[in-house]
Amino acid sequence: MIPEVSPPPTTVSRRVLIVEDLEDSRESLQELLQEALKIEVDTAADGVRGLELLAERPYALVVTDLRMPKASGMRVLREVQDRALSCAVVVMTGHGSVREAVEAMRLGAYDFLQKPLDPQKFVLLVDRVLRERELVAVGGRKELGQD
Repeated sequence: MIPEVSPPPTTVSRRVLIVEDLEDSRESLQELLQEALKIEVDTAADGVRGLELLAERPYALVVTDLRMPKASGMRVLREVQDRALSCAVVVMTGHGSVREAVEAMRLGAYDFLQKPLDPQKFVLLVDRVLRERELVAVGGRKELGQD
């Protein structure tokens, strides 16, 4: 059973972007997160579209497949870092190697997941990322005297 997690009241974005070239996987991950976490989840079928969406609106988290047409998940991760975007990135793959996992983590990935994903663990990971980002944002506001 997938845990239901209720979002805490906050002004920090809880929007997630899933970049996955396989339509069934993309849609099932979107539904899973929307139902379990009650959050807004956008999707992109390739890295180029994912990068376009990242330029259009803020995301708390990007979950990207590693190997995709047009632009890889590694390129998405590099662009997030190069643009200094304020979002975490989780890279997932069904064909990953230790070398790729190390490279993704070196580039700043929050985590590197092997497919097939365990739905319950995936929901808990996404919830943890979102909560950590909220705590950092709240902590930052308190330091600035804005709480």
